[in-house]
Amino acid sequence: MSDEIGRPLHPKMIRRVLRRNGFVWKRLRKSLRGERDPVLFEFFQKELEQLKQMALEEEIALYYLDETGLNLNPHAPYGWQLRGSTSELPAQRGESKTIIGYFSPIKQHLEAVIFEGAADALCVIEVINQLANQIERKTILVLDQATIHTAAIVKRNIPRWKQKGLYLQFLPAHSPELNLIEILWKHLKHFWLKLQDYQSLDTLSAAAAGILKNYGKHYAISFE
Repeated sequence: MSDEIGRPLHPKMIRRVLRRNGFVWKRLRKSLRGERDPVLFEFFQKELEQLKQMALEEEIALYYLDETGLNLNPHAPYGWQLRGSTSELPAQRGESKTIIGYFSPIKQHLEAVIFEGAADALCVIEVINQLANQIERKTILVLDQATIHTAAIVKRNIPRWKQKGLYLQFLPAHSPELNLIEILWKHLKHFWLKLQDYQSLDTLSAAAAGILKNYGKHYAISFE
């Protein structure tokens, strides 16, 4: 690599120029933005803002539902290490568990269930039933179009949930940013769970359960 007059450019010089112009070295993030419908995404953004305002005025209750997996692969892309050494985390395959939860960022209220292995549509129904049995006013439950959310057995329960005052609002495809419980899962895996929690699937599950139980007391996220 060289500049306009043919002199070689040293990598350190390139880094200095990039930093001077506002660039930083950081982890690249995966995104589904290129695959979604931007018009539909913007529509749902506005729709959710309206629902949020209605929830703030206590006209409705607004919850977000989703699931996340637990396995023995720590989510720690960065960490402090001695200069010249490299710390390694074991990449382990095998058993896993699934957390399904529903979350109200306005009330800072979280309820979650940990299931053995991969969750299915029956697990989703169990968790939604839990919410449906405790609602006090018209409630909107926001969730994505994952297969276990849109399975025929789930859809057959929608009329029954409506009778209880619970309405499902499905998000457009490739729009995880619209589901605020995704932010909670990110904090759980990247910030709240510790490396020592990954000794076994049981210790990991117990640590996650403790965090979920104490959300709103010792753990919380600000959405302001």
